Amino acid sequence: MHLAETEAQATMRARLRAYFAEVMTPELRHRFRNGYYAEDATDAYRSVVRRLGEDGWLGIGWPKEIGGQGLSMVEQAIFSDEAAQADVPLPLLTINSVGPAIAAHGTREQRESLVPGILRGEIHFAIGYSEPEAGTDLASLTTRAVRDGGEYVINGQKLWIGMMEAADYIWLAVRTDPDAPRHRGISVLIVPRNAPGVSSTRLRTLGDHSVAAVGFDDVRVPVENCIGGENNGWAMITGQLNTERVALVSTAPVEQVLAEVRRWAAEARSGDGSPMLDDPAVRQALARVRAEVEFQRLLNAKLATAVDAGRLEPAEASAAKVYGSELFGRGRRLLYEVVGLDAGLDGNSPDAVAGGAFAKGAGSANVMTFIGGANEIQRDLIAQLGLGLPRAPR
Repeated sequence: MHLAETEAQATMRARLRAYFAEVMTPELRHRFRNGYYAEDATDAYRSVVRRLGEDGWLGIGWPKEIGGQGLSMVEQAIFSDEAAQADVPLPLLTINSVGPAIAAHGTREQRESLVPGILRGEIHFAIGYSEPEAGTDLASLTTRAVRDGGEYVINGQKLWIGMMEAADYIWLAVRTDPDAPRHRGISVLIVPRNAPGVSSTRLRTLGDHSVAAVGFDDVRVPVENCIGGENNGWAMITGQLNTERVALVSTAPVEQVLAEVRRWAAEARSGDGSPMLDDPAVRQALARVRAEVEFQRLLNAKLATAVDAGRLEPAEASAAKVYGSELFGRGRRLLYEVVGLDAGLDGNSPDAVAGGAFAKGAGSANVMTFIGGANEIQRDLIAQLGLGLPRAPR
């Protein structure tokens, strides 16, 4: 595992930083003030992603033979990190997990019809796994897909589907064999978002994350829309979730707030007139967050190396996801204590610290712990798969 960037990687990082600064105009930042997937920002989001695709950036880690640049996961991580630092919206799940799964397990027709559009930034996926009665225990899902000639007929409901506003397709987990053991009767279907019978209701959550309840009422899709083979969906789901967890652990959100708070502490004055940055408690809090960020960077580097070598272990992906998602909340809480009451001001206040990032991210901190699988379940996976311990009773 190499921790220092090569000269080529450092050059790429500098190019990306300059490029993203050009892409994210003040007008776009204003459009995204309430989030990338806000109702008034979806068109702008798709426009930015389309530009990234046109400029060849979405396939950095994808093989050249399918239209990518053929670089490593390390370069892909540099791209994602710089985008996060610049607040550039990315279809992370589409390009980092769903797209690679289609490239690896899809039929030739599926690859030819979907992969080019993904790399051009024109095709976006939402992921339909959770249900009202199937969340952490995903294998208990009940959404049914029944063969009818050359089609599947889908009925059921999904919950907490993210990014539906911008999606063209849903990567949908369904039960195709109710008589098989529950992990073996599941398939993954690619369902057009605008297919007849698909209905969507947006749900408001803490941090204003964009999620939806989605219903399927006699939705018909061709049998050719099954990815990876009928009743082989569990392997598709677990593989996709592992790569999703890797995509969720960027240190950029915490680093951004850390840098802003350090600048604030250098300028703000304590009761005796000295800079807040001279206060040992403030320095200790800043140092602790910096140390945790660097540790997460090491975990990310290890994961990138494992992906490139084709040996990403589920326990390692879960460990990085747990640590990274909890750092998102823990780091912000430590920095919140440094700033005090002003941390509660949103971006509309002239006195807001870090552009109101504390107020904006307060709800997101908890949400991050269950995106990609609740952390309690991830700890079980680490214990079982990483440490060889028995499964916790439920």
